[in-house]
Amino acid sequence: MTTFIPDAPEIHLKPLVEAHVEANLKEVRGLLPELPEDVSIWLDNQHMIPETGSGGFAYAPDIMTLSFDPDFTDKEAWRKNLRGTMFHEAYHMVQGHTDQRPVNQYKTALENGIYEGCGTIFEREYAGVTPLWGDYSQHSDEQLNQWRDSLAKITKKDYEETDHETYYQWAFWDPNDKQRWKMYKTGTWLVDRVLKETGRDILELRRLNAEEIISLATTARA
Repeated sequence: MTTFIPDAPEIHLKPLVEAHVEANLKEVRGLLPELPEDVSIWLDNQHMIPETGSGGFAYAPDIMTLSFDPDFTDKEAWRKNLRGTMFHEAYHMVQGHTDQRPVNQYKTALENGIYEGCGTIFEREYAGVTPLWGDYSQHSDEQLNQWRDSLAKITKKDYEETDHETYYQWAFWDPNDKQRWKMYKTGTWLVDRVLKETGRDILELRRLNAEEIISLATTARA
C-alpha cells in the first residue's frame, strides 16, 4: 500500500501525482521485489532539479521523498523524469542506502558515489531516461580518476562538516571548477566499468555494498 504522509509540505500536490506514483511503484517492484509492500511518500520540493522538474531522496527503507514541479512545461518529459527518479530512489531503498535506518552506511565520499552510480545506472537502464548527473562523456578518464582519488580521501565526517558544504560541492555544484554532479558522475563511471568488466547487470548489484562492488573489478581499483 502507498501512503502519502499528510503533513508533508507539498501534500496539496498529491492529486496531481498520486496515479503516477502508484503506477511507478508497481512497475519498479516487479524489478526490485525486495521493495517493501508498504511505502510512504513525503512530498517536499527541496530536492527539485529544475532541468527535470522532479527530484527525490531515499529517506528510509520504506519512505521515499519526492519533489516535482506542477508547472513543468513538457508534461511527457516530466512523467518520464518522475519515473526515473522513483526507480533511482527505489534502488537505494533496496540496497540499503537511505538516510534513516541505513543497511549500508558509506564511509567515504567515493562509497557514496558508488551507491549513487548504482541508482543512476538503474534508472538509465530500466526507466529509459538519460540522467544529466550520470553523463560523464565530456570528462576524460584522467579527470574522472582524479575525482575518484579525491573522493576516496573524503570521509563521511568530512562530508557532514560545515553544514554539509563538502557534500554539496561534490554532489551538486563546485564553485571552484564550475562543475556539477562530480560525485554522481564519478560513481556512475566506476559502476559502469564494474558492469562492463564483470558482465553483470545492475540488478545483480542491488544486494552488494559499495566495498563489494568496487572489489568486483580490478580496473575500478587501478
